[in-house]
Amino acid sequence: MNAQKDITGSTSAVPSVATQTAVAIPGQPQEQLEIEESGSSQDEVVYPTGAKLWLNVGSFMVVNFVRSIDITIVAVAVPSLTNEFKSINDIGWYNAAFMVTGSATILFFGKLYTLFSPKSLYLTSIVISWVGCLICTFAKTSKVFILGRAIAGLGNACQGAGLITLLNMMFPLAKQPKWYGMINFVGSAGLVSGPLVGGLLIEAFNWRACFGINIPLNAICLAIAAYSVQNNINNPDTELPIREKLKRLDLRGSLVFVPALTFLLMGLTWGGAKYGWKDPRIIVLFVLSVVLLTLFAYLQHRSGDEATVPPRIAMQRSILAGALFCMCCDGTLAVTENYLSIYFQGIKGVSPAKSGLLGLPMIAGLMAASLLYGWGTTYIGYYTPFMVATSVLAPIGSGLLTTLDLDSQLGKAAGLMGLLGFGLGLGMQAPMTAVTATLRPKEVSIGGAILGFGAGMGSAVFSSAAAVLFQGRLREEISRSAPGTNVTIIEHAGLSDIRRTIGPDRLKYVLVGYDKAVIQTLYIPLGLTLLTILGTGLTEWRSIKKKQT
Repeated sequence: MNAQKDITGSTSAVPSVATQTAVAIPGQPQEQLEIEESGSSQDEVVYPTGAKLWLNVGSFMVVNFVRSIDITIVAVAVPSLTNEFKSINDIGWYNAAFMVTGSATILFFGKLYTLFSPKSLYLTSIVISWVGCLICTFAKTSKVFILGRAIAGLGNACQGAGLITLLNMMFPLAKQPKWYGMINFVGSAGLVSGPLVGGLLIEAFNWRACFGINIPLNAICLAIAAYSVQNNINNPDTELPIREKLKRLDLRGSLVFVPALTFLLMGLTWGGAKYGWKDPRIIVLFVLSVVLLTLFAYLQHRSGDEATVPPRIAMQRSILAGALFCMCCDGTLAVTENYLSIYFQGIKGVSPAKSGLLGLPMIAGLMAASLLYGWGTTYIGYYTPFMVATSVLAPIGSGLLTTLDLDSQLGKAAGLMGLLGFGLGLGMQAPMTAVTATLRPKEVSIGGAILGFGAGMGSAVFSSAAAVLFQGRLREEISRSAPGTNVTIIEHAGLSDIRRTIGPDRLKYVLVGYDKAVIQTLYIPLGLTLLTILGTGLTEWRSIKKKQT
């Protein structure tokens, strides 16, 4: 029997008993996973073929492409947003709002897809994303824009859960890494297109076009998915009474978890920037976050296997290691993209379009590596070697990026970004495959949701932490390199407007301060890439070429 795996969504359960044997390499512990569950065995699943298969694959690729654009396009728009809203202090929230809503709700959506029609939820998620893009496009203030990003992040989380849930209804386990590679290749194309298309749109129109472009694209996605996506696995839980469904959703846990993460992000974003770290408001935010997270952990422990995050699954070795690995990789990408965009536009003075072009090598590296991972894992049967490659190459690329300065050639920065992207891309999908090879089929959706949570929180928390670090270092470094400069005026001028705000006599010294602040912020990604070594070392070695009985 081949497991039905879901990265952030669900698996179906069926009345059959199957045994899955995890094949371990020499020197590694071997385990047998005895799977007894209700639902549909993979032998009973009728996978789509022909035109129906390719329509489904095509719709998933379009959706993944649009989702990826929405994630990265904001990076190239940050300087324009600061010019429009006159608030450098909100930089961290432009990305963090998107990530925190997704991270806070992804566990909930993982459970939701086990109880309701995947197609209906998937279509709803596309509508939510459409609303978020609409609000961002017409936002008049920074706070309204952040609200739009938060709603878009909510749709993205639900969309991602549905995407992988439905994809796993299409292919057996042994074929999944190859198709994950293909889907992620298209997603990487969206990551590539985001900064480039964003830069071109800003120059041709303005920053609002960066988000307005997703309005028609989401409408196209909705039409394709409504026509082509089909539920091909019978899940009896979808027929449960609504009261029973609500009971299984663990709404109490979600109502505690969402504000806990929100308070945490607010404290990280405002601490040291808007308010001092010892300010009572910051202390209260952190205390509330700790109390609510503790209460959430208690509720999960008390609920056992009925919890949103069953402790037995959350504490499984490969799941913990995978969540850590995903957190480090996604945190690295988010911080590096944002602050190299600031480096290119604010310090080197290039246009938004050229800044997008200079970011292409990193995403192109991700694209190439995703294909290599998919086909390589399918061929050799093991995914852990690709995590090892990430833990070797990514710290090298990230470390070399910290050597950039005011006089560095743009080609050097672009080449190093390519190395970092390739290094990260080799192993980023491996934890997803590890979930399928480790957990029982009906538990895979929960394990995948935990990985999605780790990835989203990596982006959200470290984007906020980087913003706090950058704002603090910016003031200090400009004061040191250009004594007497009014830093407050610079902060409210916008990153790409400093050349018009500062006279030519002081400009070079101010830019030196900007450069040092950016480079010091890039030490966060360096630390995260080094931390991937721990995630790699803790991950179990299992083969996807399982012996089936």
